[in-house]
Amino acid sequence: MKVKRYLVHDMNEAMIKIKSELGMDAVILNTRKIKKGGLFKFFSKPLLEVVAAIDEQPISTTKQIPVPVRSEPIPVIREVPVPSKAELEMSELKDMVAALIKKVESIENKTEPIGETAKPADRYIDILKELEIQEPIAKKIIEIVQRQINLSEKNHDTVMNAIKVIAREYLGDIKTIDTDLPGKPSVYMFLGPTGVGKTTTLAKIAARLALVDNKQVGLITADTYRIAAVEQLKTYSEILGIPLEVIYEADELDTAVKHFKDKDYILIDTAGRSHKSKELKSDYDELVNYLDDVNIFLVLSMTTAYKDLKSIIDSYQFLEQYRLLFTKLDEANSFGNILNTRVLTGQPLSYFTIGQSVPDDIEVADKERIIKYIFETES
Repeated sequence: MKVKRYLVHDMNEAMIKIKSELGMDAVILNTRKIKKGGLFKFFSKPLLEVVAAIDEQPISTTKQIPVPVRSEPIPVIREVPVPSKAELEMSELKDMVAALIKKVESIENKTEPIGETAKPADRYIDILKELEIQEPIAKKIIEIVQRQINLSEKNHDTVMNAIKVIAREYLGDIKTIDTDLPGKPSVYMFLGPTGVGKTTTLAKIAARLALVDNKQVGLITADTYRIAAVEQLKTYSEILGIPLEVIYEADELDTAVKHFKDKDYILIDTAGRSHKSKELKSDYDELVNYLDDVNIFLVLSMTTAYKDLKSIIDSYQFLEQYRLLFTKLDEANSFGNILNTRVLTGQPLSYFTIGQSVPDDIEVADKERIIKYIFETES
């Protein structure tokens, strides 16, 4: 017996297909309505499932019993009564229908309906996680989007646009160098682990203040652990025409600041230390002890993994307020950590550096550009 299953829109379509493929003698075993699965097919019209069968070999009403070959004369073959064709077909059909129903029920209990995928919310949470946005943040964004949009009804582009709007709100305000100067000079200190590019970043900001904004700037470096760092900043100060003071002990900071009392801005470079260093807080406390007021830029590299960024941020938890500054965006493959660290710290974003060139390769952390950075790999 040949059995086929058809998914059609109505019974008329089913009859045409059954007659065409199985012939006029086909028998319909079972029919039922099913819904198509999938993200955007919730309101689509149900399909009709039709199971039909055809008996491919006719059943004889008589049965011959073969007799072993003997030397004696072969007796006359006698007929053995068997069930009628109709009775046999009915019995087989009942058994087959029961088996099919049992099999279908077993499949439905173990798997999703035809075409069914993961829940829409889970799908978009996975998209955000692939962009390296941390799962708690991803879930919160999708939760907010769901309050505004039924994910099952909207197309992908509409949902992604809504996600970007919420992510943009999470980025908060951008806070760079203050331009309103209630009293001068304004002091800015650059902190962060070794190798993130603090010295070059400080030089880029100093150049913009001096060359673009026509501000009076003074530079101080306390990074005397690395001779190369001092020489690097000396070179920048000579090229830019900005004075530089080098301090070797914390108590020298007071004198250096007084030298620049007529400046609009004082930018202080600090030694890059491992965030695991026990001296991290004590070094900071020694310096700020000689400052009336100071603004902090916490400089982080975009190429640092999230777990390490979190460890670095935890090591600077003694800071009450600071501004996040990310370097090396030109070397990064993903940018979800911009959003992750902003949400983790609650501190404002400030600048991004996008190369080594001074003063060109630095930009204000524009929210529209951040969203483009984060979602540009999303397909």
